[in-house]
Amino acid sequence: MVIPPLLLLFMFRGSPEIDPSLAYRKPYINSLADFSVFGYSPLGESMSALMAWGYWQTVLVAVLGRTLALALSFAGFFVSWMAVLPRPGAGGREFRAGNFWISRFSEAFMTIPSLLLALSLGYLVGEGFYTMILVIGVSEWAYNQKWLLGRLKEYNRLAFIEAGVAMGGGRYHIFRQHFLPFLYFDLGFLFFLYLPGSLLTVTALEFLGLSSGSDIAGLGSIIALNKDLVFLYPHVILPPAVLIVLTIFIAVALKDSRSELRP
Repeated sequence: MVIPPLLLLFMFRGSPEIDPSLAYRKPYINSLADFSVFGYSPLGESMSALMAWGYWQTVLVAVLGRTLALALSFAGFFVSWMAVLPRPGAGGREFRAGNFWISRFSEAFMTIPSLLLALSLGYLVGEGFYTMILVIGVSEWAYNQKWLLGRLKEYNRLAFIEAGVAMGGGRYHIFRQHFLPFLYFDLGFLFFLYLPGSLLTVTALEFLGLSSGSDIAGLGSIIALNKDLVFLYPHVILPPAVLIVLTIFIAVALKDSRSELRP
């Protein structure tokens, strides 16, 4: 995800400060010391600087949102394994209350379109950097949780897990000694599995008007602000769009490489 800015670092000249005298100026190259590969925005801001700052804003929100979604899913996995109640009159069989309720709740959550859920949360909580992270984390939690609960069923069928339970091993001890080594890889795999979707969601939310509330506009916000100028001044909208596409391609490549390493 850091490759596009590194490749284009020499192009990211200027600052996002407003300079009306440079408004709408198209890309130009006069010399090695005087050039602007991406031109200037309608307010005279350097498009290179806007893209550089907007790129990191969008990626940072997506990464932190993914981290929050995984943290919530990890907590749900832990509760699903630990919250077990005795089932009266069932011959010693247990009722996995945590797994039952978390599974039902996540399934109900998955019926709500993630983008609609994200917009609703943003409307209720209000704009802000932490709001964007919360919106991404909560809207993607259900899919991560369902995947981890499926893994929990697979773990329960492993011979050494069944042996540990049959021999009276504590559930927390089994979780710490046997589940965590698997979960470290699973969480890393999940992070990259849904990262492209997280980037698209953040960009879509920015385009629809939900922003971090800071002075730095994300790539989706840059495109939304200049969408009416695509034919007159394509340099203010096409480069941010291409940068988003490149970022998505890199995220997909990372996901595929991680999938090949999955045991």
